[in-house]
Amino acid sequence: MDFDGVLAWLRDHLGQRVVAATTAEGNTTMSVQGHLLKVDAGDINLIDPTPGRIEAWSVGGATLVLLEGDFSAAGTTDFGTGRPALVQATFGSLVVTFAELPASAG
Repeated sequence: MDFDGVLAWLRDHLGQRVVAATTAEGNTTMSVQGHLLKVDAGDINLIDPTPGRIEAWSVGGATLVLLEGDFSAAGTTDFGTGRPALVQATFGSLVVTFAELPASAG
């Protein structure tokens, strides 16, 4: 899956409740849940970002900024639901996972 595929998964889940988690080298992690929203990347200030698109998304009050220039790989899993319920993407040493939350979750 390429960067556009990740963005398509996110667009397909706009407004839905998801969990977003990040893992980086050195055991740094973050996990949030809430409605997936698109954020205006114009509100984000980056210092010397890698060339490429900048996409900003919000989940549960946290903003995740995805840089196309840092993207290296991604994949999905559907767990037998018939559609991808989870997408996991690698940006440099950071792994970002977005997953659907069941309707009964939190």
